[in-house]
Amino acid sequence: MQRRRRGDLERAVLRVLWEADEPVSATWVRDRFEDDDRPALTTVLTVLTRLVDKGAVERTGSARSQRFAPTRTEAQAAAGAMEAALATTADRPSALQEFAGRLDQTELRALRRALDSS
Repeated sequence: MQRRRRGDLERAVLRVLWEADEPVSATWVRDRFEDDDRPALTTVLTVLTRLVDKGAVERTGSARSQRFAPTRTEAQAAAGAMEAALATTADRPSALQEFAGRLDQTELRALRRALDSS
């Protein structure tokens, strides 16, 4: 198994949680990974705890039957990341124009619909 880049496991765990229909156990999360890429249960628990500390995941249940669920949808998380990226620049209009220039036609139509409805 090759070493993951920083943040890859957090993103993978969040992706698993976003696909779940209800709060799930750490074991359930771990079991969604391919056999050759499956992290140890303690690693999954550490990642989930860090995501709880960051406010990205909520934990419910007792110590023996903990369940985890994301606090935001994948779309909300992506929007937050885009907003955070914009906050790092003094020239937001240029950054937005650069972003829009990288979108394909389907994405541009979706963006136009979103702007028209807001």
